[in-house]
Amino acid sequence: MTRKWHRLAQPDAKKRQLLQDNLGIGPVTAGFLVQKGIETISQAKAFLEPSFDQLHDPFDFYQMDVAVERIQEAVFSGETILVYGDYDVDGLTSTTIMTEGLVSLGAEVYPYIPNRFEDGYGPNQATYERLVRETGASLIITVDNGVTGKKPIAWAKDQGVDVVVTDHHSLPEELPDAVAVIHPRHPKGEYPFGDLSGAGVAFKVVQAVLQDGMPAESLADLPTEFFDLVAMGAIADVVSLKDENRAFVTWGLKEIETNPRPGIAALLKTAKQPKDAPVLSETVGFKIAPRLNAIGRLGDASLGLDLLKVKDETEAKDLAKKVEELNNERRELVDQVFEEAKAQAMSAEQANQPVLLIAGKDWHQGVLGIVAARLTDVVAKPVVVMTKVDGVYKGSGRSYGDFDLHAFLADFQDDYTAFGGHAGALGMAMAPDKLEKVRARILQAGAELSFDEEPIAINLVMAPRMLTKDFYEQVVALEPFGEGNPQPVIGLEKVALTAVQPLGAEKKHLKLSFNGGRGPVEALAFNDPALVTLASGQKQATLAGTVGVNTFAGRTRLQLMIEDVMFPEKKEITPATPTAKKSAQVGKKRGFVRSKADFAKAYKYLYGHQEEALVLDLTKALAVLSLEEKEFKLMIQVFLDLGFVKMEEGHIRCLDRTEKRALDESTTYQRYFAG
Repeated sequence: MTRKWHRLAQPDAKKRQLLQDNLGIGPVTAGFLVQKGIETISQAKAFLEPSFDQLHDPFDFYQMDVAVERIQEAVFSGETILVYGDYDVDGLTSTTIMTEGLVSLGAEVYPYIPNRFEDGYGPNQATYERLVRETGASLIITVDNGVTGKKPIAWAKDQGVDVVVTDHHSLPEELPDAVAVIHPRHPKGEYPFGDLSGAGVAFKVVQAVLQDGMPAESLADLPTEFFDLVAMGAIADVVSLKDENRAFVTWGLKEIETNPRPGIAALLKTAKQPKDAPVLSETVGFKIAPRLNAIGRLGDASLGLDLLKVKDETEAKDLAKKVEELNNERRELVDQVFEEAKAQAMSAEQANQPVLLIAGKDWHQGVLGIVAARLTDVVAKPVVVMTKVDGVYKGSGRSYGDFDLHAFLADFQDDYTAFGGHAGALGMAMAPDKLEKVRARILQAGAELSFDEEPIAINLVMAPRMLTKDFYEQVVALEPFGEGNPQPVIGLEKVALTAVQPLGAEKKHLKLSFNGGRGPVEALAFNDPALVTLASGQKQATLAGTVGVNTFAGRTRLQLMIEDVMFPEKKEITPATPTAKKSAQVGKKRGFVRSKADFAKAYKYLYGHQEEALVLDLTKALAVLSLEEKEFKLMIQVFLDLGFVKMEEGHIRCLDRTEKRALDESTTYQRYFAG
């Protein structure tokens, strides 16, 4: 997990003091503001306390006047309006905003959330045909989709059905022939902020319709009841939390905290959100969004729409319970597919591919995006994970770093049957016989691509005694954190550990405990079994991470979410052999050098000592095998990766296997032993 540290320049003391004196804020808050380039009093005020003045006029959108006129005509003449959304959080919140906004005017609205497996993403002509036939809609409003729907929208126009597109995704070369295309980056538009979410665009349209030509002069003139939904859409879709997005998210999080919709309140309760805990961006990112997304990943996402719109608390609890069950099922599916996809990603065939196309069968289509995201952390490259559906490979891709995966893969669209998304995430489909051709094209086009891991930016290196609740509260003043406003990362050097504890049924997670300024601090890392192995028995660590809190049973403790951790090298148990010396030297640069015979010898030793609690005392094994403790633990982790052994109450049990697996199929082997 070791990464290079890039220590950011410390803030100018005079500029920091200026903000402290004039705004009454603490030195930590002021220092981090200056570090972000926020140096004047007016800039800091706007950042810390967003105001109405930071919002833009919705009529700055290209064709907003046309869209409003057509929507108002439909509302007041009693036409049926079809609101066509999407099955992710941004799509669900966009649909709710548009639907509730128009219903408040007395409109006849039919909201529709596409089914991922039956309708796919975005406009679908067959679905349009069915819905127009069933509802009699004469106006379709797309939310969080539509800019790539040229053919279905052309069909609708031929049938006399008007379409207003509201979207924020990457623009195609040719826009659909709709009544209006409301997009913050419209090529003919001049909207001053291009990074709104789908929910943000839907809000702007509803605001414009409700204003009815009257300019908004304060927040009281806006449909503030939708701020919570705009905040969820923005955080879940990872748009930049700058400009007016920062204002929307700040106000929306406060709304969720103080006056949540019944469905969101019930959802937070099932997610074990402490009653009095603040609602932060991470509350949406780690508790609300994954649960809402799980609905559309596994089935009919209209359940999510029902949850957002429900008014009755009892019904809200029932809906939230169903969502929690789906989320638990989603977790199990992700783990299963991830292990199978990882074996492909780590194979020799994929080693030279700059962008990985992983193709499986019988994988659940709804979890492929999550699996792709997890794999990017393993291979440090962009990854597309696909499964065969009705004879076609369909899947989701996730980029790595700031690489524009959508732009790169768009060059091969002639070999796809479907393609869409944005720089960091996309969906695609192709015939099986195109897979190797596309891989070859990617290999050729990406020959010069490099995805070296960026150094971790450290805002402040500090002593553990400085880590107090007051420090945390000064950091929280900079919320909401997210894209464009990352949470400050602190560094702690040579920290004395008071406890090292593996977590989870499979011991994949790690908790390190140490003393802060006024009590214990817990440092957590997830889904890194190799790190769990390395940490065993350690007494000291150098850490980097973000500061948070954990409230359990009425007790609140400071937490550090680990982004990097280093342990000191342990002294060898026995005099080093020439091989061991070479291993230690190479280890400082890349990893350890061990032959297949060394692994075979280690496995044979484990096999013969299964009844001994080896995990509790490795001294004898290290002496017999002439290994360092660190490398022996990593070799055990390789066996765990490959399913050769399992850990059981201090024992290492060897498992019966008929399938042969190469060492380089293990992530740990690739990371620490591959030459």
